Amino acid sequence: MRGEGQQGLAEAYVAFTEAIYRDGSLSVAEDVNAESSPLPPEMEIQRLWAQGLLTAQGETEHHGCVRVLDAGQWNRGPGADFLRAEIEIGGEIRRGDIEIDPEAQDWERHGHGANPAFNEVVLHVVLTRPPQGWYTRDSQHRDIPVLYLAPEAWQQATGQAPVRPGIQLPRCAAPLAKMPLESIQSLLQAAAAHRADKKRKLFRAKARQCGNEQAWYEALAETLGYSANKGAMRLLASRAPLKQIRGREEAILFGVAGFLLPVLPEKADTTTRTYHRSVWDAWWPAQQDFSLSGGREIAWSYAATRPQNHPHRRVAALATAAKEWGTLYPLLNAAGAKRLRELLANLRHPYWDMHYTLPSAPAKKRMALAGGARINDFLVNHVYVQDESDAAWLTYLAMKAASLPGSISRTAQRLFGEREDVQPLLRHCFAHQALLQIDADFCAGSSCRTCLFPEQLAQWRPPHA
Repeated sequence: MRGEGQQGLAEAYVAFTEAIYRDGSLSVAEDVNAESSPLPPEMEIQRLWAQGLLTAQGETEHHGCVRVLDAGQWNRGPGADFLRAEIEIGGEIRRGDIEIDPEAQDWERHGHGANPAFNEVVLHVVLTRPPQGWYTRDSQHRDIPVLYLAPEAWQQATGQAPVRPGIQLPRCAAPLAKMPLESIQSLLQAAAAHRADKKRKLFRAKARQCGNEQAWYEALAETLGYSANKGAMRLLASRAPLKQIRGREEAILFGVAGFLLPVLPEKADTTTRTYHRSVWDAWWPAQQDFSLSGGREIAWSYAATRPQNHPHRRVAALATAAKEWGTLYPLLNAAGAKRLRELLANLRHPYWDMHYTLPSAPAKKRMALAGGARINDFLVNHVYVQDESDAAWLTYLAMKAASLPGSISRTAQRLFGEREDVQPLLRHCFAHQALLQIDADFCAGSSCRTCLFPEQLAQWRPPHA
């Protein structure tokens, strides 16, 4: 039976939101930030770089301090913006190209990650801080250092600071600044309870359609895919159903994913060739029943993923978990969560423990197939959500995450600014779920100017225990 606290909170949040919708205040209109000046044009940034006004040194996102020794030659043709540059990073001199973008995401928007013409880039320079977890990758999935130029660098070069989109606080920031911490906590718990209730209903509808085990299998696949490939992983799991792949998990999942090649590149070593041959031989007789025709292939994203999160490894993690399904499945509840976490953290594979991709050289040390953050997300988004017991709810409320994901962090900053007493609360996983729900209910696609959410905040009252 569901805990009364969770049920009462969920119902209170629904009543709170319905009151706003009844007022008709959430009409789609011009966004409050629509009048903000855009970021400087890319060509203007390149001009200042070419003149040496932006040539700098600084801390990269993942590679330590970098010093630009030669800004390179401004390119007149296709490819990176500046050619034959020279940088020093981590005490090592690197020569190659430099790409400059207003935003880190422009790398993928412009198709650079799949373009071999950008494989010589040694530094990606951006004017806005990249989202948390962002990695710039070339077509060979190599990690390119990203240098964020702080506003001070731009101001020194131009005499004016660039306008950053999204820094204006919405109108609800003012009432939230005055709201007692206890009320904020109850509001966030209520939003999280409502989100959990929605997830539970969606899962049960899915389970009625395809069976409970398949629904769990697809939920795990989605979680293993991270944000970049959760849709692709969910599609893979539905195209290669659990009941139909047993005993052939690895071969069918890699085959349906489209990752198996008749002939590997010449650089592939003996270990890789032996492993690939074993999987290919098992896939060959099954491909007639499982292979996808042209135009129906699964679209994988290779953008902004760390090497150990390459889609090849995500599929390997799912295949390894599928082999252990008989042990994992009974633990998909709050009571079994501790043991489930241990088993997922210790998934092992003789090849994928040491390889980033099918043709890659071995890594220097073993890599986890399912990292702690992924396991935590699976427990938060699925396991505890489906368990309606009071114990599950209390454990869920106590769970914390190592950091705030980028999109959630931006929502938190918009709503609460730098309010210090809220920061410990934001370390809890339920707060992350709540912010996602509030953003979806009140912020996405609606006008801040006409929304009555700020006024309605004064009416929030936590339900009686």
